[in-house]
Amino acid sequence: MKLYDTVRIKKENITGTVVDISRRNGVIHYVVESSEKGPVKGRDGGCYPLFDCKKGDIEVVGEGEE
Repeated sequence: MKLYDTVRIKKENITGTVVDISRRNGVIHYVVESSEKGPVKGRDGGCYPLFDCKKGDIEVVGEGEE
């Protein structure tokens, strides 16, 4: 996966865009901004919530699927 890929968060069944990729303690984390406007309980990001995900939590959708 790469920046700006459209992905689906499996557990939440939410579609969004990868807006940041980082490595913490040897594990790659993807910050996904929801495509749906509106708050989600327990999530940051205001109108478009942000989700901190690992690779196994998300899958690429649409063009560029791996």
